[in-house]
Amino acid sequence: MREPNIGSGIGTMAQRTPEGPRARIRLARLRFTPDLEPAFRAYHFERSLLFMRFAIVLEVVLYASFGVLDLLIVPDVAGWIWLIRSGVVCVSLAVLGFTYTRSFEPVAQPTLAVVAAIAGLGIVAMVAIADASASALYYAGLLLVIPWAYSVLRLRFRYATGVAPVIIVGFEAVAIWVKHMPVDLLVNANFFFVSSVIIGMVAGYTIERSMRTEFVQRRLIEAQRSELAERNVRLDSALQESLEELKASRARIVAAGDRERRRIERDIHDGAQQQLIALAVKLNLAGSVVRRDAEKTEELLAQLEAEAQDALENLRDLARGIYPPLLSDRGLAVALEAQARKATFPVRVEADGIGRYAPEVEAAAYFCCLEALQNVGKYARATSVCLELACASGELTFEVVDDGIGFDLETASLGSGLQNMRDRLAAIGGSLTIEAHAGRGTTVRGRIPVPQ
Repeated sequence: MREPNIGSGIGTMAQRTPEGPRARIRLARLRFTPDLEPAFRAYHFERSLLFMRFAIVLEVVLYASFGVLDLLIVPDVAGWIWLIRSGVVCVSLAVLGFTYTRSFEPVAQPTLAVVAAIAGLGIVAMVAIADASASALYYAGLLLVIPWAYSVLRLRFRYATGVAPVIIVGFEAVAIWVKHMPVDLLVNANFFFVSSVIIGMVAGYTIERSMRTEFVQRRLIEAQRSELAERNVRLDSALQESLEELKASRARIVAAGDRERRRIERDIHDGAQQQLIALAVKLNLAGSVVRRDAEKTEELLAQLEAEAQDALENLRDLARGIYPPLLSDRGLAVALEAQARKATFPVRVEADGIGRYAPEVEAAAYFCCLEALQNVGKYARATSVCLELACASGELTFEVVDDGIGFDLETASLGSGLQNMRDRLAAIGGSLTIEAHAGRGTTVRGRIPVPQ
């Protein structure tokens, strides 16, 4: 959306409305597009109704109060002038009562135009009845009716401009054919009359243009509020989804930790613990044999030494599964290079410029890369793999690219291993992306923010 462009008096105002088309106000005719004009008419009526009623009351008060002067100015025809005033006042009061009905709004402008015309022509009739010396005094009332119709009565510009010629024609007819006004006086009267009309037109145009500008701006604000409310709803929905995903991610991390602890417990129970129990049994056996057969005892001790070494290696392997000593001592690049050498397929590691990072960052990158390499070994049937590490712009990135059979991301379901990788990275503010195409290999990328 754009802010209203309100130009000079000969410019245009354009603003996108909630319905879509642009609302335009042209100098020649103050009017919006057909789909928007009815809404403005309702807005104008709502904002102007109190002014309309006030203007009618003001007209009635002034029309009636000036009747006192009739006895002083034209006592011989005061009765006829009072009759004219009474007629105008009665019509005005009837319209004032009409403004309190529901039927008034659709015909408000033409009805008020009739009131303004009657008020002006009433004064023209007084000019016709009064003598030549008093006519000029009643003529001054016309100079008040025109600005009153354009501004106080809140006639829209087109209706007020339609009333003005009616009053002018009425005055010209009376001045020329009834009063036979001299040319110099007629020119002088028309000069002031036309000046009054021009002032009224400027006032009426300015008022209506300002009201139309305000109308467009209010609709713009309403549209922006509606759009903001809709965006807030979408953001709230997205936030709720993110919170739910975060909860699910944390639950998966906890579950994965529990599974890992149970796995380590089983491995210790089924592996090293059984070996150590066997060693204890054999040590008891060696104690009974040593007294009878020295040669057999030496052979048994050698066997026990070998089994103790196996148990020690088993425990070391378990410890590496928890947190590899090489990763702790030498860093991420060295630990991954060591794992790459153990792979059953060629793995090229590119890790220039990689330093040391927080333990949780190195652990996340290390285990994600290991998971990616294990997936390659299980599913990819690759002939070569490239593992690239880099650090730039406050991010540690890793990329595992294989030339295997790949898969279709749209149809294939991602396993728990990839989900664990995502959860592990998300827990420290990182992210994981996967690119795969059937027959064209797979790329696993991870990003982890690191302090610069």
